[in-house]
This record gives sequence, C-alpha cells and structure tokens, in this order.
Amino acid sequence: MSKITLSLNIDDGAPVNLYYFHDLQNPHTLIIPPALTKKFGKLCEKYDVKGKFSIVPMAAGLGRLDTRLNLVDQRIRKEYIRQSLNYIKPRFSITPELLTHYLAWNLKSNQAGHFSEYTFMRDKSAEEIAEYVSLALTILDNVGLTPSGVTSPWATGFENEQNYAAGIGMAFKRVLKKNRSFYFLHHKEMPEVMCDTPESGRVLHIPANSHDTFWCGNNRLSAAKTRKQIIQGIDEILSEDGRKGELRDFAERGLHYTILTHWSSLYSEGQEYGLEGLQYLLERIRKVFGDQVEWKRFEDLDVK
Repeated sequence: MSKITLSLNIDDGAPVNLYYFHDLQNPHTLIIPPALTKKFGKLCEKYDVKGKFSIVPMAAGLGRLDTRLNLVDQRIRKEYIRQSLNYIKPRFSITPELLTHYLAWNLKSNQAGHFSEYTFMRDKSAEEIAEYVSLALTILDNVGLTPSGVTSPWATGFENEQNYAAGIGMAFKRVLKKNRSFYFLHHKEMPEVMCDTPESGRVLHIPANSHDTFWCGNNRLSAAKTRKQIIQGIDEILSEDGRKGELRDFAERGLHYTILTHWSSLYSEGQEYGLEGLQYLLERIRKVFGDQVEWKRFEDLDVK
C-alpha cells in the first residue's frame, strides 16, 4: 500500500467556547484556557499531525482578536495568540471561521445584525462576500496567523456556493495577494476545484470525511458514558485491529482522509475527554499504519 495521507481539521478555535453561545439552554464554560493550545500542539508534535485549524476572528461578536474581546481578559487573548503562533501555525493551515460564527457583522454600522452568518450569505454577491471575508483575513493576518483558506460555520455558503467560492478567492487576492485558496463546507470524499478565474484565482473545496467523534465531550455526560461514546466513534474511524472503519476504507481506495473535531470538543468543559480521545485515536493510527502515514496541511492538498 502506498502512503496514506491524513489531515486533522479543528473547527471553532477561539479563547472562548462558541458552544456557550449556541446552546443557551444548558450551562457551558465561557473561557477555554490558552493552555489547551499548548497541550494540543505538543500532542500534534508527538504524532507529527498536520491539517487545518480555524480561528474565529470576532468570536460571537465579542470584539476583534487583534484588539479586544469583551468578557475575555486581555492576558488570555494575548496568550491564546502567542500559543497559536507557537503550536498551531507551524503545523496547520489557518482559516477564519468567517467573522463571528454567530450573528452576521454589519460592516457599515460595525455591530452585530439580527440574523446568522448562514442566513446572511444566502443572497450576497461575490463582491459582498469578498468584503466580508476580507475583514476576517485582515484580523488574523494582523496577529501573525495568516490564513490560507476559509472555514464555513454551519452550512454557511451552501445555498450560494458559486458566489461564495468566488468571493473567498477575491478576498485572498486583495488582502493577502494569494492566487490560491480553499474553503471547508461539505462532507464529501474528494477535494474539488470550485473556481479558477483571473478575479478569484484558484479556489478549492476541501471536505471532511468524518463527523466529530469527540462532540459528546460538550454535553456534560458522566466520564464513563463520554469515554464509551468516544471509543465507539473511534472504532467507526478505525477498528482496534485496523481492518475496518472509514479510514481503512479510504486508505484502500487511495483517498485522502480528514478527521474533523471542534475546539470545544477537545476541551470537553474542562475535562479534556476529547483531547484524551484524540491521543487514543492517533496512537491507534500509528500502531496500525506506522510510517505509511503522511499528515498534510490543507494548503498542501490539490486536485490533479
């Protein structure tokens, strides 16, 4: 068997827990300590993991990562950036997860609107999308976390994908002078070229192939129940003996495989069950495939 290529896809990266705002009927921890970034980074160093890491530039509309976030101590904001520069930037393609991952930001009034980014993007032109994405790229670039693609919160862009892809490419050309970019939106098997024009450059869609195996860590279940669900999810990706699972299927067909999870899932309301489960999965992958595995950043993937 030839090399097995993998990527790890982390969504919702921020100094705050985005699930705090999306599940208001249940209590959740607001701040995710920057120390998690270092723990995660060290784990990725150990297993030589690479992939894509999304960071929300204006998390939940609390402010800008490059200046100030309301409800977040300035020391926490700065330490999150520092740890991301040290441990995320070297191994991961960085993307904004649009601007707020919450209510769409009104660029003219400089305040949150009354509907989600998903709804906002449904009828926007490529030019309007480029303007919105440009601010997201600028904020991350200002703190040294220069993006190479975009991550879509929820299914943002799904109903207007032609303009969405073109607008993303236009933003990258204008803000970062890049002729190649990508976005993450669908669960599909293969990367796909969505746009390749002088105005937008080459824009790829790069999918995830798994669901979030560690999402149950967000739900304050018992330790035993959480770990049981995580192991069941890991078995669906790759069985203990390595003979079954989505990853085995993709490997035998010579396809790239992307593992998806969320920053809050790894944190697991402070219990870090997701991070523990990720280590368990990475150890299983190493045990089964050994040096056949090659981890890749999203920006290093392409379509022949």
